Amino acid sequence: MPKLCKFTSPADGKPVYVNPAQVSVVYTFKGEPPDTIIGFRKDFMLGVRESLEETVKILDKAMAEESAGD
Repeated sequence: MPKLCKFTSPADGKPVYVNPAQVSVVYTFKGEPPDTIIGFRKDFMLGVRESLEETVKILDKAMAEESAGD
């Protein structure tokens, strides 16, 4: 199982942890301010404070580390 990735909740600033193997989509919702959304399958979306680029970088790094450990 890949290492969990730590992100920040935009609502209260508390940490949230994500299993990168379960992420199906990452996108920016154009609100004010824009939110980065991590989607798991079709029924669960999680907003995080990190930028889209930073979120993708964190998830990619965790998956690469998992692949290297196989």
